Amino acid sequence: MMKQRTTLALFGAASLVALAGCGGSSGGANSGSDNGGDEAAACDESFVTCTDDGRGIISGVINKDFTLTSDLDWVLNGGVIVGEGNVEITSETQATAIRNNGVTLTVPAGTDVRSTDTGVLIVTRGSRLVANGTASNPITFSSLDDDFDGLGEWGGIVIQGFAPQYGAGGTGACFGSATPPPSFCNVEGEGTSDVANYGGSIEDDNSGIIRYVRIAEGGLVAGPNNEVNGLTLQGVGYGTTVEYVQVHNNLDDGVEWFGGTVNAKYLVLTGNDDDDIDYDEGYIGNIQYAIVAKSDNATPQGTNDPRGIEANSSDEDFVPETNAVLANIALIGNNVNNASGSEQPAMRLRGALTTQVWNTAIKGWDRGCVRIDDADTDGDGVEDQFSNVTLANVDCDGTVDDSSSDQASGATQASITFDAAYAYTNGDIGSAAAITAVGNSGFAFDATDYKGAVEPGTPAASAWWAGWTIPGSL
Repeated sequence: MMKQRTTLALFGAASLVALAGCGGSSGGANSGSDNGGDEAAACDESFVTCTDDGRGIISGVINKDFTLTSDLDWVLNGGVIVGEGNVEITSETQATAIRNNGVTLTVPAGTDVRSTDTGVLIVTRGSRLVANGTASNPITFSSLDDDFDGLGEWGGIVIQGFAPQYGAGGTGACFGSATPPPSFCNVEGEGTSDVANYGGSIEDDNSGIIRYVRIAEGGLVAGPNNEVNGLTLQGVGYGTTVEYVQVHNNLDDGVEWFGGTVNAKYLVLTGNDDDDIDYDEGYIGNIQYAIVAKSDNATPQGTNDPRGIEANSSDEDFVPETNAVLANIALIGNNVNNASGSEQPAMRLRGALTTQVWNTAIKGWDRGCVRIDDADTDGDGVEDQFSNVTLANVDCDGTVDDSSSDQASGATQASITFDAAYAYTNGDIGSAAAITAVGNSGFAFDATDYKGAVEPGTPAASAWWAGWTIPGSL
């Protein structure tokens, strides 16, 4: 079959106005093998349109295993959906078929994937994204322009899985109370209209690998309280790998967990306009090593309330199953979180959740170190469901703002200086405390004898974030 070629017309900073040319063949679900990294085979796919200037425009549903070739410049256009698992599932037979017929999108190390202003990459349950970069060859997702200075110029990456989600108001697991539980449930995902259903009871569900990946300039606004995060994890299981990930200049949150059990290590969250680490809806998992450096924008956009960490929902929307352990976090505030009238604490932990925060350093938040809120579940003005928060070896250069729970004793005021490696220079704690992970993943925290995300004394060039993050972002 002849290779598809057409001309791509681009107008404006990030708008795809016209695609002209011949259509390609229809692949069908799992019809044939991976394209094997071959340009000619890639251009023959129904979801790829190739242009005379060497671009591969991806749109619609990727319905077979597919690898992005190195000889094309890849562009996401509109909702790019990997697999067919975001439908409403009504039977175990259907759920099994979706898992058996799932597809894998492979993004090789060193690949740059650009996006039009409508682009969102959505990996549906049963399918996988394998974006396995390296420190010397990270993978980058960004908008069409050549810099990384924008905000909200495209969508972001949404991963959906079969792991559990828990409903607001203590309504329990999405899959109900049957024994044994069904492997699936149907939770409506947040994001664009292309983001549909996720969830199930498979804690170790595997949605692929996201390693040494940079996601920049995203945050498409789909509607009120319906934005696309840099990396959205909806019911994603702990069989998935998330480590060495940067989200830079996102209009909404950096990384948000909606339920699920997937752990994460080595996050760099820079210049984001809303929260950086956000987990709710019964997320049960563990996070170690994260650097949050807030934007120097004068004010946040729209209704954004930029915190470093936001966990769970308030009052009648409480989700008591939410349970996370975080360790070795550096939260560095800036103008955006201190803007007059919109000042935010570094952490807001609320809604009768359970959370532990260990070995953490906080600087530059005028509103304070942590706000902990219990939940008023019946609207009578009295908190009747209580958060369970443990803070251990947490230093803050400002006040501790404890709103309704008397649980902030593990946070202390200190004079904090970060060096060129983003290590807390006075962060040594003498001996490493044992930190117990939550969930059934077998995750084990590294034993560290310091506060913050980088060991004191580490040369900047040797820090775990060096060499692969966006130049100038730290």
